[in-house]
Order: sequence, then C-alpha cells, then structure tokens
Amino acid sequence: MAAGGVKGAEKLQRARARLMMQSPWLGSVAASIPLLPDENLMAFEADGKRLRYRPGFFDEAGVEILEFVLANAALHRILGHDERRGRRRSRLWQEATDYAINALLDENGFLLPDFARGFERYGSRTAESIYKELAREHPPSEEDENESEEGEAEEQKEAKHDASSRPDSAAEDSRQELPALEEKLQMEELRRLTERYAEAGELPEGIERLLPELAASRRDWRQELHCFFDPFVKNDYRFSPPNAKHLYRGVSLPSLHSERLDLVVAVDSSGSVDPELLRAFLAEVDAIMEQFADYRIELIVADDRIRSHRRFESGEPLDCKIVGGGGTDFRPVFDYVERALEPPRALLYFTDGMGTYPAGEPLYETLWVLAGESQPLFGKCLTLDRSFDE
Repeated sequence: MAAGGVKGAEKLQRARARLMMQSPWLGSVAASIPLLPDENLMAFEADGKRLRYRPGFFDEAGVEILEFVLANAALHRILGHDERRGRRRSRLWQEATDYAINALLDENGFLLPDFARGFERYGSRTAESIYKELAREHPPSEEDENESEEGEAEEQKEAKHDASSRPDSAAEDSRQELPALEEKLQMEELRRLTERYAEAGELPEGIERLLPELAASRRDWRQELHCFFDPFVKNDYRFSPPNAKHLYRGVSLPSLHSERLDLVVAVDSSGSVDPELLRAFLAEVDAIMEQFADYRIELIVADDRIRSHRRFESGEPLDCKIVGGGGTDFRPVFDYVERALEPPRALLYFTDGMGTYPAGEPLYETLWVLAGESQPLFGKCLTLDRSFDE
C-alpha cells in the first residue's frame, strides 16, 4: 500500500535507501515491517509488528524524518517490545520504549522530529527502567483499565482474523499453531541477521545496552583470551635484591620482579578440531607470551591418549605438530599433568568439547578453548570463531 500520496511514497523509498546505506541491519528489518495507514494518529506508531502512520504526516515530513521513523520501527521489532510488554500499561510502555529507542537513534546521528524528543531526561536507560519511573509518575486510572480492555479485545479480533483468513481455518490446532510457527521462524531469521551484521561490526553504537546478549557476541575471542591471562601478567616490586640504580645515594628502592609463567597448553588431536582456528589460537598464545620475560610452556597433543609433549622456554616460538585421529578423552591430559609435570598455574585446552571429562576439577585454573558449542563440566570457556580472518 502506498504511504500517503505519490510524494509521500517517493520520499519513503528514498528514506529506505538512506537507511540501508546508514545501517543495513536496520534497513533490512524495516523492509519487512507492514505499513498501515491510520488517520487517527498524530504522526506514527510502531509496536514491533507493524508501523501505523497518518498518510498526511508522510506527505509533510522530510526524507530524514521518515528514515528515523523506519529505524524506530525496526528497533521495536528487534528489541521485541511487543513480547516484552507483559501486563504493563500499553500507552506507558509505548512511551517508555520510544524514549529508549530515540536516545539510541539520536546517539547514532538520526534526525528526530521535535515530538520525538523528551528522552534526554532518561539518558541511556532501558525501556523497563523508564517504564518504572513513568508508572510512578502516572498511577493507574479508569482510563488505563478501559484501554487495557480495548487492547485485549483488539488483540483477540486480530487473532481471529488471522486464523480465519487461512485456507485450513476449520482445524483449530492449525489456527493456533501456524501463526506461532511463523513468528518463531521470523524471530530465528532476525537472530541470524543480527549475528551476521554483528560479526561485520555494522550495528549501531550503544545497541548492547538495549540488547545485552549482543555484548558477548561482539567481544572478540582474543580479548577474552587476554582477559584470562591478565592475572598472570603481574610484575611486583621486591626489596631483595634491591634496585642498584640509586644505591650510591644511600637509597634502597625495590626492584621490579617478574614471576615465571608456568602454563600447560593441551591440543585435542581427535580429528574434529578446526586446523585454521588451531593455528590462530596458537599464534595468539605465542603473541601473549611476549609479555613475559620468563615462561615455561608445556604443549601436550592428545586424543584418547597422549600423542606428544614438548616444552617451550622463554623466547621460543610456540608451534604444534598434530598427531592423532582417535577418539576424544580429556582424562589422559589431566592425569599426565598430575603425574609428570609440576603443578601449573593454568591449563588451556583447545578442543571441540565433545569427549570424556575427568571425575573431578583440578586445583589449577582451566580454560577450555572451544571450536564448538559444547559446555564443559568445569572451568572457564572461550568459544573461538572465524573473526581472525576478517
């Protein structure tokens, strides 16, 4: 359906093109949202499922304002505001979600109409947090109750219309399950789309505060690996032996002392590991080693038994020859460390995580560097991806 007159439709197309250029993620989502004219609106209203608009507003507004409208509607869908409403009052929830979204769009350089402002007083808070404040300022009234009843009636009416418009509407289970299945497929597609643009680094600034699950996915695995090493990269000052630089002045200052890093790196050679990810992992560990003046790395290759063991002292590059191809059993590595090596400060185990685990957790720190999506029984986890070749 055309948005407003010809003039409004042309501006809408230009706005869609601008949004695709500025944010392909938002543009792609906005393109899938139905537009419905509504003469009762002042301007527009988005609830995550559809974008309602007054045709005259689309005729009057500039292209940049329409770009903002589309981005606003896209974020309502992405953030699942309709599903997250629960039993909150509809009008206040709509206001709270718009405040949260408009703050994000303003931060990313979108041009907002005057009536879309007001978010400044809430800063970068979530819709739930803003709603609580709005609810305190505006206690429930009889009008709110009527609005809630009308909203429920409208939802039931739309649900009946959706069900009865299907060819097999005679089957009650089909009427109920098909819309739910379609919604699930749409959300799955949206999730994949978001992940794709997150990996490419093309999401709006600050989106993590409204979509916290993105924070972990956008953090590079190298950063996680460095964070694991942080506790070991500690230089401390000691008076024995003293710093000789100022002894001639009769001043005894502490000397800088670096502890040796003792680390075990185990590599799963069962044949299910990704060789490219393995090379990237070992190269990153080798780069981190440069931060230590003194270290000893025990590199163990194993599948269902120990295949090789090599020690690397300070200054030696970390390399690895893979020999194996059997099943995956993690117990031989932990048994070997306990039996043949000095207790390490940490063990890094590169694997897909599919194997037999020891009955108990060792006393030293364990980081499972995963090339799959398994969940180990103990220790910390770091999932590698292919961001190293982007």
